[in-house]
Amino acid sequence: MLKQKSSLFAVVYSVLVISFKLYIFNSGIQMSKLGMYSHILSLLFMTPFIFIVIFLERKERGGQIEGKAGLRQGLIFVSISAIILSVFNYIFFQQELGVYIANYIQAQGPKNILEEAVKKGKTVTPAEVDKMIKDGIADLSAFKDTTSKLFSIFVYGLFSSFIASTFLKRSANG
Repeated sequence: MLKQKSSLFAVVYSVLVISFKLYIFNSGIQMSKLGMYSHILSLLFMTPFIFIVIFLERKERGGQIEGKAGLRQGLIFVSISAIILSVFNYIFFQQELGVYIANYIQAQGPKNILEEAVKKGKTVTPAEVDKMIKDGIADLSAFKDTTSKLFSIFVYGLFSSFIASTFLKRSANG
């Protein structure tokens, strides 16, 4: 029963995050501050879900839970969420986001490269700018993008699960 709650909360969390990310992308605010920090916001949004999952397990166990059991439930939630979000991220990057980023690099890249060169007092030739743009586009990868997000989900999820299980643990001895 408890694993089902963790799974259900993971699915709900994942659907909310996917909806949020699709809203950001489809509304055209991908390169705004909200768009740039959307992954960090989705990670922060994970913490209340982990607290709720561990709290519900504690309640179901009669108000007693060891830190290890709470941590286990938090990690089940994080693992299921990570799988769902990774599959979404990979498919979304392959279908939409990769092309969007490549177009953005082509459109804004030369201007950004020249601005950085001026700030650093360097000169950049048009051939160097073209090479940097081509290298930036060639470096795009759904696997790299998904792996970086998956890593951050697990690291932050482990941290949040540990904190939540520490705060919510209660033993029979007091």
